[in-house]
Amino acid sequence: MNQKVSDIIDTLELSVKMTIRNMVAKAGANGEITVDQLLALYPHTDPNVTRDERLALVPLRYRESGKFAAKLDFQKRCEILALYRKGITREALAIMYGVDRRTITHIYTQQSPHYKNVRQEEVSLGPARFADMYINDDILNRALTYKQEKDGEKPNNNKFARGKAGIHNVRGKMCEYQHRVIIEWREDQEPPGWYYLDLDGDNPLMWFSTGEDSLRTSQSCYSGMLMDITDRILGSTP
Repeated sequence: MNQKVSDIIDTLELSVKMTIRNMVAKAGANGEITVDQLLALYPHTDPNVTRDERLALVPLRYRESGKFAAKLDFQKRCEILALYRKGITREALAIMYGVDRRTITHIYTQQSPHYKNVRQEEVSLGPARFADMYINDDILNRALTYKQEKDGEKPNNNKFARGKAGIHNVRGKMCEYQHRVIIEWREDQEPPGWYYLDLDGDNPLMWFSTGEDSLRTSQSCYSGMLMDITDRILGSTP
């Protein structure tokens, strides 16, 4: 598999992303260049290729060939943002598109360093035209089918299961430092249930769940949160 650099670059750290962009520009190329083409232009044996450039090529190549390769092209990312604007939840979109929930979060979060070109597309087209362009009949039918399936289920979320309610200092499975996390029953979320707020993550003002099971009790929310939270991405603001 050989992807375009533009399809992968948003998954890289800010400093690496800037180096790659400079390399593409220096080579006189554009967003259509593939990873293999860029690697051919900057062979690691070339003494003119700097250490920073070689280091930047490592994660680019890894994501292109390994399990972290980008699953969504620009079209699908725009579809996700358009559907989110129409009220489809992060959890539903993650299932519909087969991606991690945090990918969905980064697509719609204005402060996220990722997928800025998707949000810029919405601004340039305007919300109405953006929705018309990226929610076609097939996408709409998928969303309606998912919603119909969910409507048949009765939530069993217990607001009185408060054992883990409150603020916690934790270090999640994917974290390198401790985070302050609030576990709280939220009536203002859809559906009402137990949600967490990560005060030291990328989005300290946003409430999250990790799926239907995590909404049921404060303990299930807490357990899901430990597997879900990550440290702030380099270059993002707290």
